[in-house]
Amino acid sequence: MKIERLKISAGLLLVVFASAFLTCGSARGEDAFLFDAYVKLDESAERAVKRAQKWIAETQLPDGSWNTPHGRNNTGVIAFATMSLMVNGSVPGEGPYGKEVGRGLQFLLNAQKESGLIVASSDSAAPMYQHALATICLAEIYGMTENPRIRTALINAVNLIVEVQHNEGGWRYQPHPSAGDISASVMQVMALRAAAESGIYVPDETIKKAIGFIKACYNAKEKGFAYMKGGGAAGFARTGAGLVCLQGLGLHSDPIIPNAVKYIMDNAFGGKVEWMWYGHYYSSVGLYHYGGDPWKTYYPKVKEIILKGWEKTGHSHDLLETSWQILILGVPFRYLPIYQR
Repeated sequence: MKIERLKISAGLLLVVFASAFLTCGSARGEDAFLFDAYVKLDESAERAVKRAQKWIAETQLPDGSWNTPHGRNNTGVIAFATMSLMVNGSVPGEGPYGKEVGRGLQFLLNAQKESGLIVASSDSAAPMYQHALATICLAEIYGMTENPRIRTALINAVNLIVEVQHNEGGWRYQPHPSAGDISASVMQVMALRAAAESGIYVPDETIKKAIGFIKACYNAKEKGFAYMKGGGAAGFARTGAGLVCLQGLGLHSDPIIPNAVKYIMDNAFGGKVEWMWYGHYYSSVGLYHYGGDPWKTYYPKVKEIILKGWEKTGHSHDLLETSWQILILGVPFRYLPIYQR
């Protein structure tokens, strides 16, 4: 296993990532910044989250996986389901779902290959999707526990992401350099950001190339993000991904940010939304970090939609979709490190 190359560093990583996310940054103090993003998680929503979590916990298999339409061994789905059980404070061995979180974590650790890739099935069509989501989960748990076994796995996972970045700055579906798309790239950026926040080194050059790629996916005419660089229509889910990417790269004051926020607010709830809950997951993270009126307007609306869909059964009948929805509703808990502002 290759762990010696990525060591804790106080270099540019801490300038780009830690100053952006471990402090409240810029001109606003911590109290004002948190107040700016304050939304209430009322008792009915909190009960709904716990009911949905109960369903997820009860459907977990003894080895830490779940049977889903995406496959029993899909490490990306397992990662999201595990994180959904953590939003109100559970960590491995502690909290109401400590046992289930521990099982999910162990499945991901067991799935990691010698290369650092975290996939459990050799026939995955998009292993870098699964890998990035699993890396985010490891980073979140490591940030809350500082377990050295997780740190080793996390460093290896980050190594792989760095190694397979395309020279234009993006990532694609397979674990080798390919011309990137924003969907695969946002996941890698979020994984790098989560790892960096927990103290894992990410090279300066990786960050610089990622910034260039994400900005090249911006459609200036439509003021949203396209799927790939150099053209294409903007879309809701892609713009949520682009917003999170820029924030994850430390560019909170970039002039693209308010345009992306406006695009999301104009398209999040009107008519048929493409890749709805995938888009809402990234949009919720991005709008939370943006704060202010957009976030305070967005959250009650998306909360109402989720709770209405859960009225009869307490979940959406789909593990991945329900996990996304729990993570969206659970933002006000602010337990997961990714929601620290």
